[in-house]
Amino acid sequence: MRAALVVAVLAVAALAAAEDRVRLTLDDALALVRRQSPDALVAALRERAAHGDLTAAHALPNPTLSLGAGNFALGHTNPRGLSAGDTVAGQAGLAEEIPLWGKRGARIASAAGREAEAAAERADVERQLVFAARSRFLDLLVAGERLRLAHESLDRYRDTLRVSEARAKNGDIAPAELDKLSLEQRGFEREVADAEVDRRQSVAALLPLLGLDATDVEAVGELSPPPAPAEGEGLVADALARRPDLRAAERAAEAADAALRLARAERWPNPTVGVQYTHSEFLVSGDLRDQIGASVSVLLPVLDRHWGPIERAEAEALIARRELDKLRLTIPQEVRAAVAGYAIARGRVQRFEEAFLRQARDARRAAEVSYREGAVSLLEFLEAERADIQTARDHLDALHDAQLAAFEITRAAALEVSP
Repeated sequence: MRAALVVAVLAVAALAAAEDRVRLTLDDALALVRRQSPDALVAALRERAAHGDLTAAHALPNPTLSLGAGNFALGHTNPRGLSAGDTVAGQAGLAEEIPLWGKRGARIASAAGREAEAAAERADVERQLVFAARSRFLDLLVAGERLRLAHESLDRYRDTLRVSEARAKNGDIAPAELDKLSLEQRGFEREVADAEVDRRQSVAALLPLLGLDATDVEAVGELSPPPAPAEGEGLVADALARRPDLRAAERAAEAADAALRLARAERWPNPTVGVQYTHSEFLVSGDLRDQIGASVSVLLPVLDRHWGPIERAEAEALIARRELDKLRLTIPQEVRAAVAGYAIARGRVQRFEEAFLRQARDARRAAEVSYREGAVSLLEFLEAERADIQTARDHLDALHDAQLAAFEITRAAALEVSP
């Protein structure tokens, strides 16, 4: 009974683990990163916050309501014997600050620029997230392929070890040589363990980016050389027209210019106009029972002329312009560097697929056959085995670099990525 319970618990645990393993294609990963990546959600909330600032910039100042009562006697009244109800005077007033011409428009323009900047920054966050998701998905694909190659090499080496054990029994090889061959297996087992660790690290890097809580990911896709990109200078023009970070910098410069206009306008304080109604019961003194009046108040810009905020706004406007100029110089170089990197990586992949892989594979097979027949030494066979394994790894690295370079072109030129 106890054994059956243990088996049932293990089966349920295995089923839960299987459900926690997510199977994803690259398109699935891109859809997830756009929909629920924490960074994407934060960027959307920042845009919403900027819209709140724009709403506040459109609002007019609230009026001020004032109520008061006075003319209460302290000591004897004149004439004597008057009560508080005979002398009291009540006031009610309403005052409104009037923004001077140009202030509200500059404030709205600055807030609108910041909202447009936040929207462009949100698009740029998506551009960067798409690149990160593609590169990390690629890392997981490569790590899975390296793990497969490590298992394949280990299985092949175990077959060789079994053949060697048979040869040792027949006296074809010395026991010491067989011991060396057995010890060499530890290296293949370590490579399997290292490949598994690399794969787990790739999973750990991908899942938080996608906003996904799972124990494991099975990446579904192929490692193949990406197609050649378009002509370089055409990509430069595309990048200058599409890059959201460039649009964000342009909107930031416009918002900074509007903030500078607002800072200069703030040198002149807004006037406050008011109207006041007074009701007095002190008629014996000659007061009017009901009175109405008006007022205008203005701060005098004598001690504080607002030079500090103006100086800051001027510096921030210049900074925004310099950042924009820098980005316009940087983007073409990013695109050209990405195109050059792709050409180098693609050429490396072609050399592996046209010659290196076949040569290493043929050399290993020939050495394996010769070793089983006793025509070559153990050292020669192991060298051919290691060369074949290393060539396969280098080919994976070349494929990774070529695809990553293609992804970099897409990011640098802000090309559309489906889905």
